[in-house]
Amino acid sequence: MADEPDPPNTDDDKAPPPVAPSDEAAASAAPGAAPTAGREEAVGAGEAATREGATSENAPPQPPDFGQRVAAFFDGARMMIVPALMLAAVFLFSVGVVIWDGLRKIRAPRNLRETAVWAGWGAGATAAVAAGFFFYVTWGMPSARDVWEARQGQSITFVDRDNTVLLIEGAENALPVNLAQLPDYVSQAFLAIEDRRFYQHMGVDIGGLMRAGGANLRAGRVVQGGSTITQQLAKNIFLTNERTWRRKLQEVALALWLEGQYSKDDILALYLSRVYFGAGAYGIEAAAQRYFDRPARELTLAQAAVLAGLVKAPSRLNPAQQDQAAARGRAVVVLNEMVSLNYITPEEREAALNEPLAISQENPWQNLGYFRDYIDPLLDEVIGDARDDFIVETTLDLTAQRAGEAAVNRVVAEGGERRVSQGALVSLDGDGGVRAMIGGLAYGKEDGESEFNRVTQAQRQPGSSFKFFIYLAAMEQGFTPWTVRDDAPITIGDWSPGNYEEKYNGPVQLTSAFQHSMNMVAIRVALETGGANVIDVARRLGVRSPLFNYRSLALGAQEMNLMELTASYAAMSNGGYRVEPHGVVRIRRASGQTVWRWRPENRTRVIEDRQRRYMNLLMSRAVEAGTGTRARIEGRAIGGKTGTTNDYRDAWFIGFTPGLTTGVWVGNDDHRIRMARVTGGQLPAEIWREYMEVALRRLPAEPIELPTAEDYAVGPAMERGIEGVVQRPAVVGAPIGPSALGTVENPPDDRDRSLDFGPEG
Repeated sequence: MADEPDPPNTDDDKAPPPVAPSDEAAASAAPGAAPTAGREEAVGAGEAATREGATSENAPPQPPDFGQRVAAFFDGARMMIVPALMLAAVFLFSVGVVIWDGLRKIRAPRNLRETAVWAGWGAGATAAVAAGFFFYVTWGMPSARDVWEARQGQSITFVDRDNTVLLIEGAENALPVNLAQLPDYVSQAFLAIEDRRFYQHMGVDIGGLMRAGGANLRAGRVVQGGSTITQQLAKNIFLTNERTWRRKLQEVALALWLEGQYSKDDILALYLSRVYFGAGAYGIEAAAQRYFDRPARELTLAQAAVLAGLVKAPSRLNPAQQDQAAARGRAVVVLNEMVSLNYITPEEREAALNEPLAISQENPWQNLGYFRDYIDPLLDEVIGDARDDFIVETTLDLTAQRAGEAAVNRVVAEGGERRVSQGALVSLDGDGGVRAMIGGLAYGKEDGESEFNRVTQAQRQPGSSFKFFIYLAAMEQGFTPWTVRDDAPITIGDWSPGNYEEKYNGPVQLTSAFQHSMNMVAIRVALETGGANVIDVARRLGVRSPLFNYRSLALGAQEMNLMELTASYAAMSNGGYRVEPHGVVRIRRASGQTVWRWRPENRTRVIEDRQRRYMNLLMSRAVEAGTGTRARIEGRAIGGKTGTTNDYRDAWFIGFTPGLTTGVWVGNDDHRIRMARVTGGQLPAEIWREYMEVALRRLPAEPIELPTAEDYAVGPAMERGIEGVVQRPAVVGAPIGPSALGTVENPPDDRDRSLDFGPEG
């Protein structure tokens, strides 16, 4: 996942930049080590090294002592402040001269009446200044009448098509935790590191502010903040992270108001329910589940210390995304503070340091990050930064999504010896709703992960899976599945593509040519149909990538992405209507108000019934006894098409059954890497079958509509085997010789012959 920005609750005033620990410091923070002694040994070793190597040219620079830091601070301040003070002095002197001249002309009150008038004017001016200051602080400040309903930012709950919660993003409006159910050391850990005088102050800790100021002066930079837990709560639920004096004054005002309205335990409980811990976890309960896979009431002392330490900088200290050493080091500080306040004993601290910490590395979204990115533009448009709780009803089927992830990961992992490193899958229902989207093996920014969505962003050659458009265009121009064409060499100008194995089948019906993915027949059909007509069909069905009427169009040598190819096939699963891929059905507020609902922009029939039945025959034969036999599922009527590009760079299988269409791609992000003879009828078809066996669990088995007796009567009689000469549509460009009627049926196999062309294919 991408690193989230520091959330609203992070106290910026007390979050210094991280300092990389030395090897000795890291060792001292390890379980079983005594932190205090370890630090003393490290410091002593550093001093010894300084004494021994003081004259060495390679001696590391030593940190300045307190006096040097103070001197450096004032030197820097002098360089900046003195010129400003000089300008201010000149300005104030000029203003003072004007005011003095005016005051000299004002006579002093001479009697009681004039004294009373002057006193009234003074009181009025004082009241005006006080009122102005009050309005300056409070203007635009949110109402604090109902703190339990206040929220910072927005909460978005994502649910799948069965209303199963996928993820909750943002500040969930959680109920306050029950302190009585938590071990005492959980709340004590937060008090020790965040606000040790919580039960003594009234919302603002003057002593804490003075201590923080002294620590910052000694360090020469901001290392501590003086905000109390009450102030942090006020900022988290009412204010923003704006760094201004006005925001700070508002924070103080709200903190004092909270202390007057609620008990200390209520404030602490609400704080623990709202504070941000990184990785999308708001509140101690969500954090305990996210990092340790357990409820908050079962947290150990060491785990509580880690969570308390995260509040300072949840993004930087997140142990699930960063090196755990930083989080452990911060936990040591928490434990030491707890000992100093007598919350725990030194022995309990040592036991906590020796406790192994197993941080859950599970990404809550898993590979759903690809889908989340896919719907993000819509959420930005509809929700934006509205401060409210929203529920996003998605089209996902969580069970199917997990099955798709498992299938892609397993098959690609087993295909490593065949030089396969990536895979992608997208599944669409009859309306174009995304049932599953796997954009790659792992979503994220770590090594081996990627946020690049191979469903929507990868432009690759579809190979023979493009033949769907060629044959559909032909059927619309009068071809039928029984039309016969030669599987024989073709010469077009200086282009003479040939079969890879120099084997040809002679006259074959289009059903057989499609079933076994014969390239020479596809080229002939595309030439006779016309490349412009093929492109028009692809456009009508939903392809938006650039397509050009080149002679290699018939071989699928022009790039497109998996989403548009799968969406085009989806028209075969819903009666011939174009689909609009989408991932969200409805967006509503938690109150129930619908703010957006998906409606198809253009419910258009793009495939007529007869041509659809013809293509159903061709595509079902490809699965039953052609190149896609590995996608067969017992009891299911399936149609589909394999695709493999030149030099085995890409392998595809796009298949459908009534109501559901799924596309699969495998290959490598580096298109120069050739797979070891992996075809679309192999790994992609295996992934497709494994996924669809789960995705179809609730859909009834329905037949695919095949040609009727009336469909068989369409077309010239000689195409149906009555006469001995085959009639063809007019040939455009290609020298095609005569053929005798008849077919040469090849034995069923899973060989994808989309590679059977010359080096220019």
